[in-house]
Amino acid sequence: MSRAKFLFVLFDGLRRDMIRPDLMPNLHRFRGAWCDFPNSSSAFPSETRVQVSSFVTGAFCGGASLPAGANTGAGHGIMANAFYDPALGYDAPMDTSDTPRMTKAKELYGRLQKAENLGEVMARAGRKYAVLTTGKIGNARLLNIDAATLGQPVFSIWGADVSSPTANFDAIIERFGPVPEQTLPNTAVADYATTVLLDHMIPDHDADIQVIWYNEPDLSYHYKGIGSLESDISVRGVDAGFGRILDWWEAEGRAAGWQIIAASDHAQITVTAQVNVIDALNAAGFKAGKAINDAVDVAVKRSSSGQITVRDRDPALVSKVLAFLQEQEWCGLTFTRDGGGGALSMGLINALNERSPDINYTMRSSDGVNEWGYPGTCYADNADIPLGGGIHGGLQRTEINNLMVIGGDLITTETVHDTPTGIVDIMPTMLHGLGLEAPRTAMGRPLAEAFTDGGPAPAWRERAEHAAAGSYAQEMVVADVEGGNAAYLRGGRRTS
Repeated sequence: MSRAKFLFVLFDGLRRDMIRPDLMPNLHRFRGAWCDFPNSSSAFPSETRVQVSSFVTGAFCGGASLPAGANTGAGHGIMANAFYDPALGYDAPMDTSDTPRMTKAKELYGRLQKAENLGEVMARAGRKYAVLTTGKIGNARLLNIDAATLGQPVFSIWGADVSSPTANFDAIIERFGPVPEQTLPNTAVADYATTVLLDHMIPDHDADIQVIWYNEPDLSYHYKGIGSLESDISVRGVDAGFGRILDWWEAEGRAAGWQIIAASDHAQITVTAQVNVIDALNAAGFKAGKAINDAVDVAVKRSSSGQITVRDRDPALVSKVLAFLQEQEWCGLTFTRDGGGGALSMGLINALNERSPDINYTMRSSDGVNEWGYPGTCYADNADIPLGGGIHGGLQRTEINNLMVIGGDLITTETVHDTPTGIVDIMPTMLHGLGLEAPRTAMGRPLAEAFTDGGPAPAWRERAEHAAAGSYAQEMVVADVEGGNAAYLRGGRRTS
C-alpha cells in the first residue's frame, strides 16, 4: 500500500438518525462496511467552532476539575462560537468570525487556540495538511489558524482573504468558476466543493491529512427545520457528494493509501420557544447586558448554551444569578467553576480554564418529537432561529451524538464499537495512523481498536452526577474510558 493518508469528511450538524438508505445511501453503505462508533459525542458547548477547535487540537475547550492552586490552562480555549472574556475589554462577546477582534485577542492572549493544533503538528513532522471548507469565516480560520505562516493550503468559499495564500483562491475560481450563491438547501455549494476536492485539492496538494467541511445539513436544519423537505434535500445533496468521493476512493484513492473518516461535529434539536435571557434578568432587577460596564454587572452570552460573567467574579452575585436561573422553567443545566448551589462543576464537562465564564447554562430540553417525528426539543435564546428550526449548543443526548465512522485498508471492516468516543479523538487517531505522536496538550485518545492491528477496545463505564437546590435538580451523565484523559459527555437534563 502507498503511504497512509487521511481524508476527513465532515457533515456539519448531521444527525445519526438521518443516515438511512432512503436519505443517505452512500453514507449508510460506508457506515455498514467499516468501523462505526455510535456512542461518539461532541465537546461542550456543542457549537461548531468549538468542535472545529476540538478536532484540530484533540482537546476540549477547557480542562477537568483541578485541585486548588493547579494550572487551569488546559484545553484549547475557544469557549463558544462567541464568548465573553472581560480580560479582552470588548463591548460584547467576541464572535470567532470577527477577524479584527480575533487578531487583537491573539495579541492579548498570545495564542487563540491554547493547545497545539494539527497544522503545527504536521509542519513539525514535515507532513502536509490541507483544508477545504464551506463553513463560515471562523470555521476556516480555526481549522488552521496558522495556515499562512506555515505555508499550508486552506480554501474557503468566503474569499481569498479568508483562504491561505498557498491555496491560491483566485486560481481555483479561474479554473472552476465562481462559488455558487448560497441558498437553502445549499446543495450547489456542496457539489462545487466536492469538485474542487476531487479535481484539485487531492491530486495537486497530495496532503497527508485532507479536510473537507460541508456546511450542510446544518444550515437547512437551522432555518427550515429538522426533517423538512429542504433538510432532506440538503442531506441527499451532501450524500451525493460523498458518493462521488467513494467512487474516487474505490477507483483509485484507497489503493493510493487514503483512509476516510466520516463524521459530524454535532446534531441538532428543534426550537419550540424563544427566551431573551438578558431581558429576563433585567426584569428581575439585575443589571444585565452584553458586557460589563458602568451600567452592567452581569454579562450574558446569549445562546441555547449561555454563558454569564459577573462584575469582579463576585461570588455573592454569581449565587443570586444562579438561583434566578434555576427558578426559571426555561433553564436547563447549570454549571459554575466550583459547583455548589445546585450547579455542577464546569470541570465535569471539560470546560474549566481562565477564559471560562462564571456560569454556563443550557436552555431546557426534552426528548419530545418535532412535527416530522425527530426527537429532541428545547427552549432557545437565538433570535435568528425560527420556531420549529434546529439548534445546537447544549447537552441533550440526541444533540451531542455525532457521527464517527472510519474506513480504509488500515481499518477493521463491518465493526461497531460502543466505546464512548468524541471529536477530540479524531486528531490523535489520524496521527496514530500516520505513525506520529499526538501533542501532550491533546486530551483525546487514538482509537486504536479501529485499526486491524489495534487490539480490543478499552473498558469504560458511565456515571451520573447530580446536583440540586430547592425545587431545582439536574443530572449529567459522562463516561470514563480506560486510558482516557477526560470524561466523554453522554447527555444531561434537568430532572425537576
